[in-house]
Amino acid sequence: MTDIKTLAKHPKIDSAAMKLIVTLLKAVFHGEITLIVQNSCLIQVERNEKIRLSDIKKFQTYTQKSAIINYDPVCQKIQQEFYNLEYGNIVIIIKAGRVVQVERTEKYRFQGFTGMDGEGI
Repeated sequence: MTDIKTLAKHPKIDSAAMKLIVTLLKAVFHGEITLIVQNSCLIQVERNEKIRLSDIKKFQTYTQKSAIINYDPVCQKIQQEFYNLEYGNIVIIIKAGRVVQVERTEKYRFQGFTGMDGEGI
């Protein structure tokens, strides 16, 4: 079993997780996939899908074509955004079966910082 400290030294999403992400990319027609990162480790994958009834015929055509789409450039971009991300998330936006945007949100943790009332950030 791989320990978290070992994973943190290798800022890369492993192949099993990337296969899951590609499977989700193929399945979502409209929506987003969010990758949650903590301590430089991918800890969670969330899928938020929108089903538009007006697109049912387009979706049926898409599912036939999705098997031949090359997701390598998207996977490379995801790996690039994941590199050196300690805390935060990566959101992959999908419209009409195509990845249209990849967003990275980085969070910084400040140890020992307290606010006016003693609470943390």
